[in-house]
Amino acid sequence: MNKTPEHIELEERIVFQEHALEKLNRVVAEQQLELDALQRDVRELRRTARASGDGKEAETRTLEDDRPPHY
Repeated sequence: MNKTPEHIELEERIVFQEHALEKLNRVVAEQQLELDALQRDVRELRRTARASGDGKEAETRTLEDDRPPHY
């Protein structure tokens, strides 16, 4: 069977799109793993913050409290 140039071009496009889709799937999977890890970190930070409060009322902080020392 002789392939026409149009047929060859369509096959090339399909191969390119399949490759691009595989790359995107890998990126999404990596991002999901990173998101899961970040969510675990946030939960742990919340747990730590609650535990360090020991039931005491948390002190109120302002932006002035977070100023760098050179101000």
